[in-house]
Amino acid sequence: MKKFFKNKVMPALALGAVMLTAVSCGEQPSPSDESGREIKATITWWNNYKQPTNPGDIDKPDFKEYKFVSEVIKEFNKIYPNIEVKVENKGSYNDIQKAVSSGLSTGSIPNIATCYPDHVATYKESGAVLAMDDFMNNEKIGLGKTYDVSTGAVIDDPKTSKTDLNQSYFNAEKNMYAEKQYLSLPYSKSAETLAVNYSVFEKDGAGKCGNDTEKNGKPVYTAPVAAETKKPYKIPTDYKELISTARQMKKDFPSVFENQRDSRGFFTAVPFCYDSTENMFISFCKMAGIPYTDANGKELEQQVLFNNPDAREMLIQLKKWNNEGLIATQNQLKITDEAKGYHAYSSDMMKEGKIFMSLSSTAGARYFAEDGGFVTKLVKTPTFTKECYDGKTGAIDNSKHKVISQGPSLTFFKKTDQAQNEASWLFYKFLTNSDNSANLAQMTSYFPLRESSYQDEKISSLVSAADREIKSTDNYKTKNETYTGTVLNLNKEYTKNNEYFSSPVFKKSSSSRTAVGNLVNAIFDDKEAKTDEQIEALVDKELKAAYQQAVTK
Repeated sequence: MKKFFKNKVMPALALGAVMLTAVSCGEQPSPSDESGREIKATITWWNNYKQPTNPGDIDKPDFKEYKFVSEVIKEFNKIYPNIEVKVENKGSYNDIQKAVSSGLSTGSIPNIATCYPDHVATYKESGAVLAMDDFMNNEKIGLGKTYDVSTGAVIDDPKTSKTDLNQSYFNAEKNMYAEKQYLSLPYSKSAETLAVNYSVFEKDGAGKCGNDTEKNGKPVYTAPVAAETKKPYKIPTDYKELISTARQMKKDFPSVFENQRDSRGFFTAVPFCYDSTENMFISFCKMAGIPYTDANGKELEQQVLFNNPDAREMLIQLKKWNNEGLIATQNQLKITDEAKGYHAYSSDMMKEGKIFMSLSSTAGARYFAEDGGFVTKLVKTPTFTKECYDGKTGAIDNSKHKVISQGPSLTFFKKTDQAQNEASWLFYKFLTNSDNSANLAQMTSYFPLRESSYQDEKISSLVSAADREIKSTDNYKTKNETYTGTVLNLNKEYTKNNEYFSSPVFKKSSSSRTAVGNLVNAIFDDKEAKTDEQIEALVDKELKAAYQQAVTK
């Protein structure tokens, strides 16, 4: 990895006893203005990065993120040799939240935790969260600055400059909190993309869509066979087009969709899958102008808003499409691990030729790559408005298109040892500099936090690869590079068009997100509701239950 820092550049120094007293009283600490001593600290970061039990396995795909962080820490320690960074895998994002919540009551919390801002909204009630505003703006070690001990001068650090940051990410991070402070900072950001099996889309007439492939003697992709009626499909830009295409797919591929569900009702084939139940509900509400939550409300009834007639109408329509076998979320896909209750990934079922459209995280772009098989197109997510409902007429207003900004942030916790607080900031700043941001994007398909990262040779090469014409027979490496470059370009498009949004963050935002996810699952999982009256009764019951879950949890 490249480094900006030269040998003469040394880290800023720890605070004295006065600042430690301020921290213990719950006030926000300020970075050190002293010079002459080198900071010494050990900091811990709780994240979800899988760690190999055998060090020789670090180059395997499952450990990409951990390998990245390990390399970053090595480079960081060349500049800050007395700052030890410990990384602990705590499991999923929800597992991390549970560990932090438990640790807040015992005092056993890390310096840094991977998080969603919803999680931080609950952490900050304890007063343990460290606002990073003062660090970011510090004249010596803030963004775009570092301190040269040998000369006593503050020198520019262009690879961590404030103006180079993706402002959509950073403005949203602060504005989500009522305090309008940086209670978390963006890290590995992503969005969503519509992935389509383009070998299916471009097929004209009867025949196989793509090439049958095997890996290690096992089928990976069985090309679906189209009927003679098959005509090329247009890639949908809104959900009216998507639903119409899904209906046509069921006619054009009778052998694929004749028996869509197994004995327990899980989908073994479905035209379209929206991976995240929560994101689907929240994104649809945003684009259709349906109230979801409002962090500025003083009472719960003014904050948790999704129990409303418009949301009811939307859920009724979604259930009808689900009953018709047109759409599903991952929670309705077939079970792949009985013991753990894991469902199939939509990307895997696309590789099997059983799903033709999937709305997934851009961070999962590489999962659609496979030697041979079929061609994937990763495109902008479709627009959802009330005009998309069955029977509704009128043009879809694509100016209402929005895409949820997702991917984890990092939150920081106050320590009475100010050296630890300062060390956490210095590590974050190094972790997200231009070079490291580019390396993370190249390795994982997450978006760079910095505009200059797009000038990095590796990123520039990937972006250029997005223009490459992919063939179904191409290998994994070629497809992976092209798909990663495509989503990097999508990020630029979403940012340029101001299409990113983040749902409000407040005390009940996490429980609201969980509740609407459970709400859609309960409605989609129900096997009995088939008539209009049954569907309406089901939606009324589950909508009321979800609201109670959100406001009381």
